[in-house]
Amino acid sequence: MKIEILYFDGCPNHELMLDRVRDVLKEEGIFAEVSELNIQDDPAAQAARFLGSPSLRINGLDVEPEARTLNQFGMMCRTYLDTGRRVGLPPRELIRNAVRETAQARSPQDCCEVPVVATAQTEPAVQQRKWVLGASVTAAIGASLCCILPILTAVTGVGVLATGAMFERWRPYLLAATVSLLGAGFLLVYRDRRKACAPGSVCATRPVTRWSLISLCAVGVLAAGVAAFPYYSGAVARALIGEPPSNGAAASTALATVTFQIPDMDCAACAVSLSTTFRRLPGVAEAKLDVDSRKAVVTYDPAAQDVPKLRRIISEAGFHIASESRL
Repeated sequence: MKIEILYFDGCPNHELMLDRVRDVLKEEGIFAEVSELNIQDDPAAQAARFLGSPSLRINGLDVEPEARTLNQFGMMCRTYLDTGRRVGLPPRELIRNAVRETAQARSPQDCCEVPVVATAQTEPAVQQRKWVLGASVTAAIGASLCCILPILTAVTGVGVLATGAMFERWRPYLLAATVSLLGAGFLLVYRDRRKACAPGSVCATRPVTRWSLISLCAVGVLAAGVAAFPYYSGAVARALIGEPPSNGAAASTALATVTFQIPDMDCAACAVSLSTTFRRLPGVAEAKLDVDSRKAVVTYDPAAQDVPKLRRIISEAGFHIASESRL
């Protein structure tokens, strides 16, 4: 692709034209030399078919299609139509369209001789990155299901609390998969930014855009936030679930207390959800679950509730009871 800027000394828009052309070429991922032709006098202007300064030609054609048939050549300043007004530079879109049309018009056998639009950053490569990043978010969600499902259980009433406990066993592996997939995503982007062929050849890659990098970082932050959900799930659970209404058991004077040691209860959301389940049972006055000590302390009315039923609630939630003590 041959790009020429024609100008005369003292033209205020000459350097601005050069910068604008280079910016458009960079945005389009096209490698091409931009030559400059200084028109010295009127005879030179006539010989070069100079329409005014600055003029832009791509492969010998003026960037402005309407000007290609004009024959008013000379040492004069040139203007271009931009959104209904005359300005000293061609609009960016006019340059962009001319560059694209020229690049698309090149025949395949010219691919190794002149710069063309970069095509290696093809749809499969983009889809590959999207798949890897999407899988990383999915793995992060899977790693946090142990604390997401208990909240869904308490909010919707659907019995999936035991399923959440099952995902807890898979959490280390899912976290490892999340980290690996995120690393692969960053590696793919880094590879596409570094990979290059001969400038202008069909294998030259289109540079990864700023928005691609921003999207990659956003996905990384999202995956990290989801993977870390168990650490702040208790606050989320309390905000969504709240305190269930009292069922009236506290009015009884013959209350008993039982303490369950639950070694595998290490999720704050699970504790909040299980506490809510206890409080909704008839005869339960209070239920306190502490993740740090792995204990569940339930105060209940023996006339309306019994310990085997409380124990069964814990087992059905997917947890194991190491010991219990009663007061």
